Amino acid sequence: MYNDRHVERARNMLDDILVTAQQATAMLADKTAQILYGLPLYHAKGVRLAQEQRGALQKHIHDVLHHNAWCNGAGFASYAAMPAEGEEGGYWTLEWWRQEGNTIQYAQLEHNQAQRRRLDFRLFEWFRQPASRHLPVIDGPYVDYVCNGAYTITIAHPVLIGEKFAGVTAVDILVSTLDRLLLPALGAIGKPALIINNDARVVTSTVPEVRSGSLLKNQDVNWSAEGKVPLLRLVILPSSHSESHRAVVC
Repeated sequence: MYNDRHVERARNMLDDILVTAQQATAMLADKTAQILYGLPLYHAKGVRLAQEQRGALQKHIHDVLHHNAWCNGAGFASYAAMPAEGEEGGYWTLEWWRQEGNTIQYAQLEHNQAQRRRLDFRLFEWFRQPASRHLPVIDGPYVDYVCNGAYTITIAHPVLIGEKFAGVTAVDILVSTLDRLLLPALGAIGKPALIINNDARVVTSTVPEVRSGSLLKNQDVNWSAEGKVPLLRLVILPSSHSESHRAVVC
């Protein structure tokens, strides 16, 4: 048996983080659309930020970071398909800020356009899904080679001007941060407990040999539906997680 009270507490903590993250990205997307309104769009696939727009956007990004201790990074990503004169290919806009403790630092990712071409974020799920479907997404866990080199969950929201896609706002949550916040509550449940994504990939776990990024086998736990945002779910395993009967998905 496991303690239902502790299960409910852990599930509520996870839901609170995800709901707050989704609200933050939606708010940031709305503010970004207002800032960009009237700025020329390049075939509705990207924008180039003027200094005035960039400064206004930075204020809202900083607000997200200041008010959410779980948030490691936040910002705006866009791709301009039409290059400016003398530029090769398109232009990758990545106005991204990172938070470590009480310090907020600018990640100078946009300045290295050659690297952006090698690590084309248009191919990543956190950008591709909002761009193609105009819907928010929860992506991860994955190793974020663009920003931090760590296992990361990214919550992203499309920025739309009218019906035209202008880019993506996103927040990052490090898996290590989720571990710090959730593992005490998960450990109190009294059974092996995992947080998994829609693909049954493990985000965090109280089982030492089940690590972030590993796949929970033999579990039919894909809850994706058309028009629905992917979820993270709490799973309670039998005392011996190698047993053949099914886990309990909470």
